[in-house]
Amino acid sequence: MQKLQEEITFVGRPFSDQMIDEQKTYNNCNIELEQDQQFQQFLTDNELTNRSSMVVFGPENFMYWYGVLTSEVTELPQGLMKFTLPKAQVAVEEREQQNQSFFAQPLNMVIPQFLQTVREQGIQTYENPGDSLTPYFVENLDLETKKLTQMLYLEVSRY
Repeated sequence: MQKLQEEITFVGRPFSDQMIDEQKTYNNCNIELEQDQQFQQFLTDNELTNRSSMVVFGPENFMYWYGVLTSEVTELPQGLMKFTLPKAQVAVEEREQQNQSFFAQPLNMVIPQFLQTVREQGIQTYENPGDSLTPYFVENLDLETKKLTQMLYLEVSRY
């Protein structure tokens, strides 16, 4: 399914493609951020009940982010960074009954499965997502509803 995603901010920490583990996951990086007291305080202060991951593709490599999506950004604690995602058309898949262990799945399985599903729906994507002007793949898990939303940014909205 396609939809218009409003501008939203990703708050968290980026990790280079070299930090991926042998299982092709960033599980250790995710755990490191979950154990960070400043991150937990930021979540509490802003009443955020979601977790998110983001892959920013480049032509040759990528950057992985872990954190939260929020529309309201206050001051960031030291050690956290923000990345503003543009208002854009996105391809969306939703999954019910998910939990944080979803983020421990190998990226080399999750992303190709998502791309295949989207392409089967007739949505055109770049063969290499890094060639796109909006090279973002975002996953957002609502911890209360256990609903996971996966989004691939397709193009920036002109509206």
